[in-house]
Amino acid sequence: MGKILRVDLSRMKIKEEALEHGLLERFIGGKGLGAWILYKELRPGIEPLGPENKIVLATGPLTGTMAPMCAGKYVIVTKSPLTGIFNDTYSGGFFGPRLKFAGYDVIVINGRSDKPVYLLINDGQTEIRDATHLWGKTTHETEKIIKEEVGDGKTSVASIGPAGENMVRFACITNDFGRQAGRGGAGAVFGSKNLKAIAVRGEKKVEIAKPHEFDEAVKEIREVIKKSPGLEWGPTFGTPAFVSVAQAMGGWPVKDWDTGYFEFTECISGELLKEKFVVRNSACYMCPIGCGKIVEIKEGPYAGTLLEGPEYESIASLGANCMIRNLEAIAYANLLCDQYGMDTISTGVVIGFAMDLYERGIVSKEDTNGMELRFGDEKALIETIKNIAYRKGFGNILAEGTRKASEIIGRGASYYDVSVKGLELPAWDPRAFWGHALSYAISDRGGCHLHAGALGAELAGKVDRFTIDGKAKIVWQTETEMAAADTLIYCLFAIYAPVTLEHYVKLLTSATGMEIDERKFLLVGERILNLTRAFNVREGITRKDDSLPKRLMEKGHTSGPSKDKFLTKDALNKMLDEYYELREWDKKKGVPTRQKLEELELKDVADELSELGKLPI
Repeated sequence: MGKILRVDLSRMKIKEEALEHGLLERFIGGKGLGAWILYKELRPGIEPLGPENKIVLATGPLTGTMAPMCAGKYVIVTKSPLTGIFNDTYSGGFFGPRLKFAGYDVIVINGRSDKPVYLLINDGQTEIRDATHLWGKTTHETEKIIKEEVGDGKTSVASIGPAGENMVRFACITNDFGRQAGRGGAGAVFGSKNLKAIAVRGEKKVEIAKPHEFDEAVKEIREVIKKSPGLEWGPTFGTPAFVSVAQAMGGWPVKDWDTGYFEFTECISGELLKEKFVVRNSACYMCPIGCGKIVEIKEGPYAGTLLEGPEYESIASLGANCMIRNLEAIAYANLLCDQYGMDTISTGVVIGFAMDLYERGIVSKEDTNGMELRFGDEKALIETIKNIAYRKGFGNILAEGTRKASEIIGRGASYYDVSVKGLELPAWDPRAFWGHALSYAISDRGGCHLHAGALGAELAGKVDRFTIDGKAKIVWQTETEMAAADTLIYCLFAIYAPVTLEHYVKLLTSATGMEIDERKFLLVGERILNLTRAFNVREGITRKDDSLPKRLMEKGHTSGPSKDKFLTKDALNKMLDEYYELREWDKKKGVPTRQKLEELELKDVADELSELGKLPI
């Protein structure tokens, strides 16, 4: 669409600016544009919850087109209040396409409003509206009210709930009732700015440079997806299909990462979810798969629960990790997280951590305001979610995330912090997948399962999951490919089709008219990864931070298929050496070299790091 929308909430000013063509050639869109804007416009050391932080909502060049697996997503980029470093978090549904239809590729928001507000972007016209009447409302209530005020059911709303308002450090942003930009606390940044929501609608069309070539590319990719046996689980079970996969490999978090094997798996399986509670499938804009599941509970104490989900990650983190074996309770807990606006992964890990500390006697009833925080207690799970959202009692400490909470609690609690750079690990245990362990350690946003492809290779049995041999190369290669694809913005499930780099380049060139081949496309991915690393280096990140939780490098599982397996610190260091060498970074500090940055047309970044004394000599 060629436009950036800038909103200064401190001055209540709105302006448009054109997207520079040279910027698009270097970074394309999505994560690339967001990372560049954040790097260039934030001073190092700013407070993530202060008015100086910026929040960037970006689409990709294929968002809002017919491109399957790339048409429905958008990304939010900001400095994370949970980790203090770079954060990108993605969401599907319809918000991204409707932002394009409203006339914009990117929104950049800074400052802080004196009172609660929301943005209405209406087919190229933007206004800042009072949201005092919405403050305190859940995300679902907010979306319903705003749609009624706008008077158009085709409006998409991205909003925060009480958790974002209370600046819970892992608060998320919910759009289209069931989709979340979940990781890293972007919802808390909204809350810090008194920004309750953004509503978008529009009737503009995304112009295609070469319509015939684009249609042919779309048709080819749809056929690949249609014939792919690797995606059968999508429309059948959705991501809950991975519950049985993770159990079979002993590779998911059970009882606060004590083991990777849950004896009550059949009680929370994807098969049971489909049999008893799924009422229909749902899909993002232009997606041919439909992996989303609309779940309804009609009887019992959780009757009336209706949500999109729970996904595998939510079942694992809120369920097995907390020893909850009631799928109805997990679904209700997931619904609360959606309505309050909290990342289900971090929420489940934080509560499992708290239960573990309670049972070990590190925290007591005096700390928990009289609550028995025991594994398997679904009432304690649900009550703690509420306490975190409203920062009530012990929930106020847990709202800081496991890293900060463990520092506040003391008494050895830090040993039970399962995060990387402050971001709680998702539901794939690094002791069971050693290549994936490396991707956790080096990911630019902290513990992340979506930025490299080693896990897919290990799950598929293409490589031995209990070896470090060749893993650095897999992580280096797939991380670059996925960073490039995140400029479009693609859905991770495309790799199961498989949709290839060749397909992406065909879509990109025919849609935009850009002259780019696979080599140049990968170069964009490499440029982005060096840029986000530079952002983190400015914030003090070095090789010492590219690590794993200490407990997970000292102790294996107590039972299951991965029993007694773990990746040692020495083994991780060997992989890091190899990874830095492939990335052409300084091995001692894990920092990009001037030569590499200049090779990637990032000389100004190299100059700044040099001035700050952070560039290797």
